[in-house]
Amino acid sequence: MSRYYLSLLLFFVFIVEGTIFQFITQAIEGQFIVVARFIVVLLVFIGIYLGRSSSIFYGLIFGLLYDVVYTDLLGVYLFGFGLTCYLFSLSFKRVQDSLVLPLLLSVVAVCFIEFYQYGLFLLIDITEMPVSTFLEIRLWPTLIGNLCFAIIMYYPIKKLVAHIVQQSKLRER
Repeated sequence: MSRYYLSLLLFFVFIVEGTIFQFITQAIEGQFIVVARFIVVLLVFIGIYLGRSSSIFYGLIFGLLYDVVYTDLLGVYLFGFGLTCYLFSLSFKRVQDSLVLPLLLSVVAVCFIEFYQYGLFLLIDITEMPVSTFLEIRLWPTLIGNLCFAIIMYYPIKKLVAHIVQQSKLRER
């Protein structure tokens, strides 16, 4: 049963990103654009504490879900989430034992996916936002918002993944 916890948590966060978070950000929409990339934060944590293959698996699944639900282009988030999981899933003991490194990796991963999406949409003329406006109005508020989420979710995700690993070891016996 414990192996389904991550899938359910990720799906719940996916729903929250698309529904509840939109109402919260409407109050500050005039000045800043805050994009919830909570799935990316959780995927980086999963990659650090559970392993790269699990993170890539979930990244591809939820990237496809993002593509189907949020965009007209299939493959944008599928590739972006998969690549992000591959690049930022550093499951070294030193990274796992640190408090700052997983948080830093998750923020850099959010920055990477934001620049990836912005660059791709700029390339195919979906957006015309200048880079300076993107940095000022969208990137910095997004990084701050997702860092707050990462700080809140760091310890619960670490404990949940430790529980899942422990349960899988017990099942193997």
